Amino acid sequence: MSVKIKGLDKALAELDKKGDAVIEAVKDTLQKVATDIEVEAIRNAPSSYQIGDARINLSFIKQKIDKKVSNNGLSWNIGLDVPGTGEQWESWIEFGTGLSAREILSNPEYTSEVRNIARQFYRNGKGRIIGQPYLMPAFFRNTANLAQEIEEKINKDIK
Repeated sequence: MSVKIKGLDKALAELDKKGDAVIEAVKDTLQKVATDIEVEAIRNAPSSYQIGDARINLSFIKQKIDKKVSNNGLSWNIGLDVPGTGEQWESWIEFGTGLSAREILSNPEYTSEVRNIARQFYRNGKGRIIGQPYLMPAFFRNTANLAQEIEEKINKDIK
């Protein structure tokens, strides 16, 4: 015995369209947020930093901040596009070293995941680079309402 449901094929096709619209809405929102983080990080990146009594020129940093897409638009990485030790520099500039890093990383906004990233670049706790957070604050500000923004974009796009 078989049962045929009238309109089932059309309903399934409509669901597929809505599913595609949902994925595209998520991708669009993530791209917008990644761009906003990138722009704000560039605007707030330090042009120099203090290490002990010396002031080091960092004017190149703003030019090296970039976003990269992966997972077909569902993942974005924003940071310094510097080969080799770029992550080390990014971490030291963002969080500082020594007492500065301890103070900055005690911020309750910083998750254990962020702290673990910073710990990868830990040496001896005696560093003197004073952190100048620019990337993480941009991330926190621009992702605070991310779930709501995605939901609104989905609702708008599937109507």
